[in-house]
Amino acid sequence: MYAKRVVSAVALTALIAGSSLAAGCKSSAEASVTEESVEAVPVALEEPLTEEHDGGSVGWEIAPDGAVRAIVTGPDGKPIDKDVSGTLTWKGPNGEEKIPLALDAKTGLLVAAGPKLEADLTPVKYDIVVAGKPWIGTLHVPAGGTRVIVEGARKAEKRPIPAGKTGPNGGVIQVVGDDTIEVVADKASGQVRVYVLDANLKPVPVGDRKIKLGFVGASSELVVLNPGPGGLYAVGTVAAKVNPVKLTVVVAHPTHADVVLVGYRPGVHVVVGPAAPALNVIVATTWNVGVKVNAAPGVVVVHDDDDDDDDGRAVHIHVHGKHKHRHKGKHHHHPHHRH
Repeated sequence: MYAKRVVSAVALTALIAGSSLAAGCKSSAEASVTEESVEAVPVALEEPLTEEHDGGSVGWEIAPDGAVRAIVTGPDGKPIDKDVSGTLTWKGPNGEEKIPLALDAKTGLLVAAGPKLEADLTPVKYDIVVAGKPWIGTLHVPAGGTRVIVEGARKAEKRPIPAGKTGPNGGVIQVVGDDTIEVVADKASGQVRVYVLDANLKPVPVGDRKIKLGFVGASSELVVLNPGPGGLYAVGTVAAKVNPVKLTVVVAHPTHADVVLVGYRPGVHVVVGPAAPALNVIVATTWNVGVKVNAAPGVVVVHDDDDDDDDGRAVHIHVHGKHKHRHKGKHHHHPHHRH
């Protein structure tokens, strides 16, 4: 990463005018004006991953070698290069590391040198103070840096999902590389599943894909998923049973890994904080069904634990030899008569 120093048009005009007026009588000192003697203009990051806070935004560029550059801007979009500082909390395989963000007077950027990115997703928490006000957030950064997230969003744009469309289990649909997935979690248990969908949005086997999720909400967590029964989905558990405001997904194949930030489009700010809209990932499901065997022979009662069904019904499955009958209804308690 590098930043070019730019000589302003005004400075060049003044330099040319001065040369014509001097007409051969300029001193060697006057003739030695170079770009180093002209103050560099603020550098704009090419494709930052920008998060919007109350009072402004911060655009991030994190390279695979851990080099960090960030541009802080106000509500008017103008860079803020005074009274700003910050710290990164970089979570690696050996624990957390505090890394200071320093303001580069030449470029107007906050810069830092973090460890090399090696994991599929590395949680990087930032705490920036702008004019005494904290801006706090968490990034889940892939091994290829923030550039990979931008590239993943650009590829996903080529196969847009209809607005408001949900998956067959009521979860969020997202294009990840050449795959289309559904992310959905149970609001009671916190079990989270990722389904791989075909062109008709029907689940297909997960195969050799390995999937990780980075949740960011009131807290942040990284969830590693394992193959589910029959390989029809990948499954894990999320501790915070609330909808996240950001969700980063890694789908790793044997030859490569694809990464997306769900719902993100290049050039669009990611809203964080209290004003951030939540992703509809946490839903009521019927995944957890309790089974009890009655004292009466040949009868199994399956209690429906779906949170959307509050009528107290149970499914009775009567087993008579090779025949099974089932009915659904309420339990009726017959009162005892006293004589």
